[in-house]
Amino acid sequence: MKNLLIATGLKLSFSFLVLISFSNLSFAQDNSSQNDEVQQKKERKAKSSYKISAGVNFNNLSVDAADNLESKTDVGYNLGISYKRGRFFYYEIGARYNQRAFEVLDSNDPANIMTNDLKVSAFDVPLTAGINITSFADRLIGLRVFIGAVPSFTLNKDVDRTGLEKDDIEDIMFYGQGGIGIDIAFFFVEIGYNYGFTGIINDIENLSSKFNPNQAYFNLGFRF
Repeated sequence: MKNLLIATGLKLSFSFLVLISFSNLSFAQDNSSQNDEVQQKKERKAKSSYKISAGVNFNNLSVDAADNLESKTDVGYNLGISYKRGRFFYYEIGARYNQRAFEVLDSNDPANIMTNDLKVSAFDVPLTAGINITSFADRLIGLRVFIGAVPSFTLNKDVDRTGLEKDDIEDIMFYGQGGIGIDIAFFFVEIGYNYGFTGIINDIENLSSKFNPNQAYFNLGFRF
């Protein structure tokens, strides 16, 4: 009887140890799975972000001195949103409302071609590729350089003070852009330059100027 009790006790002890082992293994697997899921979420968050920005821009047009024209820098503004993906190398797709303002005067007769301001608002689609130099600290601070292409679709043409017709302004433009960005926690600053590869004004008879738009911009925004 004593031996039977001992054998039964050993069996129960062995069964209890096996049960504990399986429970610990299952708990460890669950913890590992949860840790992996948390880590994956952190990595996804680190690689992706959304950005909202607003800023001012400074615009002028390329003109030919032979036409006796002078382009003065005028100020506009822009509002934008974008999606950014990547760490060291990254890409960004955005949408931007861009109001460009230009001033071109004829040195002989300012009333001849454009008396004062030309304002053109457009919907830009910036397609950007860049390098995040400080990607190891991306969520705290970052220094980026970027280049990109910007298809631009004209929304409104304010030509009332120019002597031009609305049909004289291009409906679709294509820009190249480049710049630098600085990220600090949830905020960022971007300084960039856009150049129009075609003239924003259709060819005007007897003028050799191409009227390619140039734009420097300064944006402030936050990312999340």
